Amino acid sequence: MKRRAFKVGYIGSNFYGFQRQPNLRTVEGEIIDTLIDIGYMESPEDGRFRIAGRTDGGVNSLGNVVSFQSEEEFHINKINSHLPDDVQFLAEAPVRFGFKPRYAKERWYRYILFNNDIDLEKLKEVSKLFVGTHNFTNFTKRYQKTTVRTINKINIIDTKIDVDERLNRPYKTNDFDFNQNFPNLNESYRPIFIDVYGESFLWNMVRKMMRVFLDYSMGKLTLDDVNNYLNPGGDDKRENIKVLSGENLILMDTIYDNIKFKYDDYAVEKFKRYLASQMVYHQKSYGIVESILNSF
Repeated sequence: MKRRAFKVGYIGSNFYGFQRQPNLRTVEGEIIDTLIDIGYMESPEDGRFRIAGRTDGGVNSLGNVVSFQSEEEFHINKINSHLPDDVQFLAEAPVRFGFKPRYAKERWYRYILFNNDIDLEKLKEVSKLFVGTHNFTNFTKRYQKTTVRTINKINIIDTKIDVDERLNRPYKTNDFDFNQNFPNLNESYRPIFIDVYGESFLWNMVRKMMRVFLDYSMGKLTLDDVNNYLNPGGDDKRENIKVLSGENLILMDTIYDNIKFKYDDYAVEKFKRYLASQMVYHQKSYGIVESILNSF
């Protein structure tokens, strides 16, 4: 009997979230069904199946983590060959039997905004308020035992002028050139990356943070408003902050002490080919809509 941890990549728009739900397609459901079908475990309880986090519907991942144990020899590409193309194991690491992936040293989330009336300097200004330890009770959808969390750092990356972020990547890849791949892309839709690092996050926390970032950058909030969100009073009154779209959020990586994941070159390239096929599909859709629009 051996235990392994795997980093999982998936496109969240194709799923009703990560967590298993009856009669709905979920990431966890696809993984568990596949592992049972190919004989790696008889049930989640039998394999002591554990996960790092339950991402919401629409949220994407390059670095969520699952772990389980099996008497079978682990072959990452055998598992991937039975998984759907939109959810794949990318890396693996041997772990002890007591390993619980939810207790990570750090998680790295990336939210993608688009440069349409967004003041980058204001984004950087408001991000500084969130670094450190705060009571994030206004930034979660439900009450939890403790709402105090620590943000280690936040990076704002304008892809138009700052594309060299390779040192932050969990694995090597070529730089993506937006000008080459989308030569007619309107400047308003050039992405801005907001990278948020912390040990753990509340439900909807990053997406509510991004709503505040966006509203402040567009002049809809003041710094005093933001400070009030981060320093709630003792009257249990909570602010209603609407979440931004889950499709713009990526769980980039989950990091642990003393566990080094080995990325499988074939698995990574296979997932990249799937993503490239999706890009071609969207490029064609873009071309069709642009053609119709220009016909008026």
